Amino acid sequence: LLFLNTEAEGFDLCRAPALQTKVFQYRIWDVNQKSLYLRNDQLVAGHLQGANAALEEKVFWVPNRAFEAARLPIILGIRNGTRCLA
Repeated sequence: LLFLNTEAEGFDLCRAPALQTKVFQYRIWDVNQKSLYLRNDQLVAGHLQGANAALEEKVFWVPNRAFEAARLPIILGIRNGTRCLA
């Protein structure tokens, strides 16, 4: 996966730990230029062109300080942090 368009944003991602102030935002696509988007409430990869390019999901992440830092735990979110996987 390629991580591009890095932007630090001030989002409150899925009740991130209070010590975290930055949420990182990325566009992700694979070597075949497939982007992530939601289809029937499932995150899938596909070619998005033209008007469909707006469907691309940006992935937000923040370190999860509630767990052992040496294992680099993170919280991942989509839909501006309204849906997440920790």
